This record gives sequence, C-alpha cells and structure tokens, in this order.
Amino acid sequence: MTGSATHLSTASSIYPHPGPTTPIDALLDKWLAILPNPYTEQDTDAGYRYQLSILQAEFSLTQMLDNPVSGRVFFEQVIRENLDIGRPDRVTLVFGRRLMRTGPYRTPGRFRTRVITDGVTPSLHVDYKNTTTKQYHKQGRALRTETTINNTRDFGIGKRLTNLPALREIGFHANRRLLRVQTLGHDPIAGNDALHTVTDPIITEKGTRVPGLRLGQQRSHALLTALSMFRLQPAGFTNHDLRPLIAELRGLSPEQVTAGQMTYDLRRLRLHGLITRIPHSHRYQVTDTGLSTARFLSVIHDRLLPTGLSHLTEQTPRPLNTADRAYRHAIDTLTHATGLAA
Repeated sequence: MTGSATHLSTASSIYPHPGPTTPIDALLDKWLAILPNPYTEQDTDAGYRYQLSILQAEFSLTQMLDNPVSGRVFFEQVIRENLDIGRPDRVTLVFGRRLMRTGPYRTPGRFRTRVITDGVTPSLHVDYKNTTTKQYHKQGRALRTETTINNTRDFGIGKRLTNLPALREIGFHANRRLLRVQTLGHDPIAGNDALHTVTDPIITEKGTRVPGLRLGQQRSHALLTALSMFRLQPAGFTNHDLRPLIAELRGLSPEQVTAGQMTYDLRRLRLHGLITRIPHSHRYQVTDTGLSTARFLSVIHDRLLPTGLSHLTEQTPRPLNTADRAYRHAIDTLTHATGLAA
C-alpha cells in the first residue's frame, strides 16, 4: 500500500490579485479577511494582496509491510548496503539532475549519505543541495520515504504556489527513483523467515503447541547434526535408527533416550519442514530444505561460534579480539574527548 502527503510553509509577497484558484488560496483569503491587514482600502481596491509562496514542500511514500517484524531487519540491511547512495555519481540517479563538480557553474551543496538514529530507529538521509530524501521504518509497520524540498530554485522552479504540481512531480519521482536505485545483496526477510521457521514454535490446527529447535540447545543441535547423516539413506530412517545416534551425539547411553522422546522429536522435525514421512510407512526422509538448513546451522554451532567466542576471550592476540579491543578503545577515547564519560 502506498500513501502520500504534502506539507507547505508559506511566505508573503505582493502580487496583483488573480482570484482564488485553489483551496489553499481560498483558505488564505478567508483568514486574511479575519486577521488585521496592513494594507489600506486603496491597496485592496487596486487589486493587491498577499501571494502564497512555497518555502518548504514534503512529499512522502509509505509502503505497508506484510510482516512488520521482519521490516526492521530488511531496512537495516538496506542501510548497510546503500551507504554510497549520496555520492555525486549515484545521487543524480535519485533526483534526475546533472551535477557539475568543477568550473564556474559547479553544483553547490554537500552530497552525502547520513544515518541518524533516534532511539532504536535508524533513518537514512540522502542530501542534494538544500533537498533531503529521508527513509525510515515507520512505527515498526511501514517503509517511509520522504523528500523535502527546502529551496525550489534547486530545480529551476519558482516559489509561487502555481509551481506546486511541478514540485510534486520532482518529489514523488525522487522517492520512487531511490527505491529503484537501492539494491540488496540478499533477501534479509527471507533469511529471517527461514530461521524463525526452524526456531519458532508451531501451533497445529488442533491448537497443540510444538516447540521449535532452539539454537545452542544440545538436544536440538543433535537432531540437526543427525539429519545430514540420514540424508544418504535412500530408504529413509526410523525412530529406532535415530535413537542410538542421538544418544551418542548428546553423550547419553541409548537407554536414556526413549522411544517416546524420539517420537516427539520426529514430530518437531516434520512440522518444521525438515523431514517428511514416507507414505504408508513409519520411515522418514530429510527434505532438501532440511538438509541445507541442518548443515548450515550445524557448522555455525560447531565451528564459527565456538571459535569466535574463544578468540574473543583469549589473551593471546588474534585478529578478532585485537579488532574488538581496538573498537572498544576508540569508543572510550571518543566519549572522553566529547565529555560524555562520567
């Protein structure tokens, strides 16, 4: 869903009275008839009055998200991968204007990308002369893109109200161009959804709650590790096949893993789409999604996380803990230099 809004500030200047042509003109005339007017009757009879001019115009596009929870993940990835959007060679794609970088007609202004955080909500700002396009995650439910024009002369357009349609064309096109120019290396929402598909609980049609496979939990990790082993069995595997393997992975004796526990775990795996039951049998097969997900999460759990956390806690210099200490030192230095430290 898209939405738009235009906001105007006005200034006063004297022009021959053309008569109300827009609702905004009519509103101005209504209030000027009520408020004290510095002009004499002779001035009014001569056809002079205040004429609206545009000091600032804002044009916005609001796109509602089907899954608001994933919207923040998506927008933070947008920010990370589009920090160069304010460069002169890219900002021209947003505003459709040619930039002169040298010579007597050099385009004025700073061309930059800023990320500003208000509370926990970051916003992306792209500047062109006196115009700013702002993008942020609105109220956790929508992607909001706003272009604010603070000087109509930036686009060779006058300030009178009659120029509003031309400004709307520029503002709305800038919003849509920004969305077209922005790129992502991957779909963060799809990845986030895939993770939650495995780790979140499922409510069945009968209202039964089936827990997800919690990352870092020994029982869940043993199940994920076992799936890649059973993928090579063309005839699938049974509850009886899985029990001794799970017991070994958990460091338990086979008697400590009951058939009931395995039935429960097989149901979890099946409802989360990691395995499927072979029709008319008590055997199961690992799905393609289950295989790739199990392999990836197992490697993360067994290799990346333990190794990375070990490097962070070791006293021996390693690239990871060296970078971590350097970053913390830089933050401490900055807080002291700016007087923020107590």
